[in-house]
Amino acid sequence: MSSAIQYQGRKARRAGSEQRRQAILDAALNIIVTDGIRAVRHRAVAREADVPLSATTYYFKDISDLIADAFTLFAERALEEVIRPFRDQAFGLIQQFQAQASHQEPDRARLIESLASMTTAFILDEVTNRREHLIAEQAFFQEAILDPRLRGLADLYLKEMSSLLIDACRAVGSESPELDAELIHSFLLATEVRLLAHPEWADEKALNKRMQHLLEKLVPHG
Repeated sequence: MSSAIQYQGRKARRAGSEQRRQAILDAALNIIVTDGIRAVRHRAVAREADVPLSATTYYFKDISDLIADAFTLFAERALEEVIRPFRDQAFGLIQQFQAQASHQEPDRARLIESLASMTTAFILDEVTNRREHLIAEQAFFQEAILDPRLRGLADLYLKEMSSLLIDACRAVGSESPELDAELIHSFLLATEVRLLAHPEWADEKALNKRMQHLLEKLVPHG
């Protein structure tokens, strides 16, 4: 991703400077999560990062560059810490079933049940343990509508998850992996937004039931 999307602010020349620069970006993300994007100002970020005001203005003369770089850092971290681990878990599960596949209905049923449980656990973990990540993600998508510089980054971010789901659908034998992946992705995004607004609706049994219902329609019979 870093080769396709460039950071906007001044580059750090030393390791210590890079740490300070990342502290500034982390502070901006914290403010976005707690108070919204419009609360990101040089003084507020400097106070949150516990750095001199001159440090934020040195790296980011334009506040829009600071916001863009904060979301760039967010996207890179999310790919490494959220999306790619989920990919590895999903493909590990699929490969496990493929290794012992007998192409009988019980194997298909168990695969659907296992995938639904794994995806349900992922969503609930996002809502309960990574709430700040989801808030930052929604703010990122909204800002990408307004800032053309972020649109390519948002497209790459969404494409990474879509590619994961397309490959997974293809691995379980889907005849229309792109369309099936789109349905699953839409379900994930919509569910996360709903539970982000109403965390009290996070019902594991109900969510698992909906996920199984969706996969039942998409996973072909052996």
